[in-house]
Amino acid sequence: MTATISIRNKANDCKALEGALVDIWHCDAAGSYSEYGGTGMQSINYTAVHFLRGRQVTDASGNVGFTTIFPGWYSGRAVHIHVHIYNAAGKSILVTQIAFPAAVCDTVFTTATNFYTKGKADTTNERDNVFSDGFANEMATITGSVANGYALTHTIVVSA
Repeated sequence: MTATISIRNKANDCKALEGALVDIWHCDAAGSYSEYGGTGMQSINYTAVHFLRGRQVTDASGNVGFTTIFPGWYSGRAVHIHVHIYNAAGKSILVTQIAFPAAVCDTVFTTATNFYTKGKADTTNERDNVFSDGFANEMATITGSVANGYALTHTIVVSA
């Protein structure tokens, strides 16, 4: 999956925010995170390894791009990508998450069963404790297919 994230500055008429650092991370196909584990929430200890994490600096158009996998899921959460955005000086300006359309997730989890072995996610966006207050602003646009790969696009508005 490719992910293109666009950062816009609400304090500047939603123009592109150049020079922002965009930090993303998500779980693997089995629902586990790198740099985490050995606890009741994730029994596999991946605290000493680093995968499915990346940082990019936005270009003049406010965009960053990543190549990754379609995230898996773990019990109690809908499919998501974590995002932390910093301004050019390194100050944290927003921590958020990107939500995924249920229909695309269902297709991936029931078709690509050689990688995703748990079936459909057990938690919908509507029932997710993070997205329960609404997820319209966090919903990504996903295009593509299991056979040819997926492309995620998403715009995040910050006050910088």
